[in-house]
Amino acid sequence: MKSIKNVTAGLLAVLLMAQAGCKQEFLDINNNPNQVTAATPELVLPDALANTGAYMTTSFYFLNLWMGYWNWSGNYSINLSDKNYQFTNSFNQGIWTNGYINLKNYNYIDQQGAALNQPLLQGMGKIMKAYHFQILVDTYGDIPYTQALQGTGAITPSYDKAQDIYDDLIKQIDAGLALLAKGSGTRNPGTNDIMFGGDIAKWQRFANTLKLRILLRQTEKADRAAYLQTQFAAIKASGYGFLGAGENAQVNPGYTNSQNQQNPLYGAFYAVNGSPTTTNNQYKANAYALSVLKQTKDPRIAAYYRPVGGTGTNFNGTNFGTVDVQVNSLVSDIGPGVLTGVDKPAVILSSHESLFMQAEAAQRGYITGTPKALYQAAVTESFVNSGRSAAEATTYLAQAGVANVDFDASTNKIATIITQKWISENGLAPFEAWSDYRRLGLPADLPISQEPSTSVRQIPVRLFYPQTEYSTNATVVNAQGTINQFTSKIFWIK
Repeated sequence: MKSIKNVTAGLLAVLLMAQAGCKQEFLDINNNPNQVTAATPELVLPDALANTGAYMTTSFYFLNLWMGYWNWSGNYSINLSDKNYQFTNSFNQGIWTNGYINLKNYNYIDQQGAALNQPLLQGMGKIMKAYHFQILVDTYGDIPYTQALQGTGAITPSYDKAQDIYDDLIKQIDAGLALLAKGSGTRNPGTNDIMFGGDIAKWQRFANTLKLRILLRQTEKADRAAYLQTQFAAIKASGYGFLGAGENAQVNPGYTNSQNQQNPLYGAFYAVNGSPTTTNNQYKANAYALSVLKQTKDPRIAAYYRPVGGTGTNFNGTNFGTVDVQVNSLVSDIGPGVLTGVDKPAVILSSHESLFMQAEAAQRGYITGTPKALYQAAVTESFVNSGRSAAEATTYLAQAGVANVDFDASTNKIATIITQKWISENGLAPFEAWSDYRRLGLPADLPISQEPSTSVRQIPVRLFYPQTEYSTNATVVNAQGTINQFTSKIFWIK
């Protein structure tokens, strides 16, 4: 994969993201990567959104291991570096490369939207750039930002400070919102918007929800308190609100049961003929998450995992890094609430995540609303999104005195909100679970790898810059100094 800096601006505007596990997307606009093709922003948008869906659902399998959701199968032997956190800068380089490639697509939408006087598309491009840049900051810290996405105009882009980028992301989202408001009566992408179908009010709520995520990342930084209050006041003044029940930010370009046209996560686990793939055989249930679900009599256990032994009630898993491996037939597979179907949408930001964030923000006093009501709505939405029922959620929430279920009985309501949020992200949004864990240390008893060679008993707080940067932007990236995966913290980590 080429570095973002070595690909021309015109090509990257229509370049298909080489997503892990996906060979060629059916929305690819330019089938010949050596021929530059002009495309309107309206035509680039669905491909970019589809790539974002694939990126978020298939790039972070390893975080399901770290976050206690999945473990490697006993039928496979894996590298020690995959079990003891001692990875290198070749580890998951696609997170960086594919992220920047798709950012180029959104930058094209932004720029061409401006050139063609299409403020709705321009606003969408700006908002989605903020979405992807936050993921990169949260993964690596300081990254190329102001000099990024310029092609040959800046082939060795400088690195911006992570906090400076965060502050500018809020400004870019605000600029996107202003364009969306300005765009009334102008060209709407309609069905080419495969996330919201051209529903601008939902785009506005999505943008505010993205701002909510960015701001909540910084709650543990005392020096950011005044800034957060100001920004939350601006969100309230906007009047747009946040994504609510039934309002998943999700994409579906027309997934179908054909080669390379399935839902990207489902297609990674099941072939077109329905047979399990190698990925399916590699990843199985983690005993930690199973224990949490069993202790609280959580019916989502059958959404996140499949029973073993044909009984329908026996769920079994192993701990990450264990030397006591078990063969596949004795360990639960990943369940139907995660692998929801070949033609189901790919989620970019779920409605239940939005509600959990609102519950936390209300509990902290940042927004109006009743924390308990928002918390219960979030749990209920998690049930619905995983294929369970709202009635089951009501029964589950009625368990008096059960830790991290009964909100009234909770002595640490933030911990209860975040623990339930962690449950809801099982296999679906491990990046957000990792981010909350780095920010708040929750769940507090999340186990460390049991691999005996694990010398630093700590879940990493970041990834290394990829080898491609050291090959093509060596002077700049080396100026970042020696990076340690355990101590080189992202700025918002306490």
